[in-house]
Amino acid sequence: MIRDATPDDHEPLLALNAANVPEVGTMDAARLDFFFEQAPYLKVVDLDGTVAGMLIGLTEATTDYPSKNYGWFRERYDSFAYIDRIAIGETARGQGWGPALYADFQEWAAANDRSRLLAEVNTEPPNQRSLRFHHIFGFVEVGRFRPYGPDEEVAMLAKELASPDHIDTEYIGTDHIGTDHIGTDQRGAAVQTDGNQR
Repeated sequence: MIRDATPDDHEPLLALNAANVPEVGTMDAARLDFFFEQAPYLKVVDLDGTVAGMLIGLTEATTDYPSKNYGWFRERYDSFAYIDRIAIGETARGQGWGPALYADFQEWAAANDRSRLLAEVNTEPPNQRSLRFHHIFGFVEVGRFRPYGPDEEVAMLAKELASPDHIDTEYIGTDHIGTDHIGTDQRGAAVQTDGNQR
């Protein structure tokens, strides 16, 4: 099931994130504490008491997040729901939990008066599976950004929730769209960092 994260999930979340590097950025305890304090959306996939997935979502109201990718979006959009990172544990992959988390976050965004989802995906080095997933889920590219220098580039993506959903259910729950790592850029992190790390 998908549920809100709790302080008891702290260590499992750190372990899950570490297991998904470099598809997500590194995350230390201080950064996770920041997310618990500041992220309006922090949910996990709970499979029989085991944290098997997570999605961390922010909005434009998160003012002190030192992510270059998040900052790129914040300079351009007044209102949004931003996918900072998503990670799925190895034993839960290929079961549709990635798309399920995205769908839950989209529902949360709409309920909280956010009509736009934002995310980024690596293009250098390329992450074709993630790009394909986001296309299927209805995201379109709105720009390119090199947050870490000339050797890395990300596609900045947006989905307007006012437009009709066109999630291709043929792919949900399969490996066609790479539900393992559909999150955002690798460094993001400093967390997906630069935070992401981003």
